[in-house]
Amino acid sequence: MSKSLARCAVITVVFLAGADAPKEDAARKELEKFSGRWEAASVMIDGKEVGEFQAKMNALVVKGEKYTFANHLFEVAEGTHKLDPCRKPKTIDAVRTKGPGKGKKILGIYELEGDTFKVCLAPPGKERPKEFSSKEGSGYRLMVFKRAKG
Repeated sequence: MSKSLARCAVITVVFLAGADAPKEDAARKELEKFSGRWEAASVMIDGKEVGEFQAKMNALVVKGEKYTFANHLFEVAEGTHKLDPCRKPKTIDAVRTKGPGKGKKILGIYELEGDTFKVCLAPPGKERPKEFSSKEGSGYRLMVFKRAKG
């Protein structure tokens, strides 16, 4: 291999390695905004609205790429998530490390605006939602969280 071809190959590898840097930087900044405690304002599962009392018993705590979620059935799930704020709609991929569905990937979409976090999640093994809706038979969970005060 000639020196110029080798140089070109090295430059290409360095360029491609840096191509994901803006995406990773955007995800890191989004995770910073996302970190904190969130309380559910509304929850819809498989097309059925969960009552206001039960919805308010859903809480989410995010610390960087880690999350803890407690639902109205008193189940606690922990896991990790990856955000892609560069896609439209923004995407979230979560994997539970503890709780129901442990080890399974959950695909979703989200919006994060100020103190409101809206997420639509597919059941493990199902296709990522394309819109923020939970129709009967879809198995999708549509949740709206508000940042906890204090």
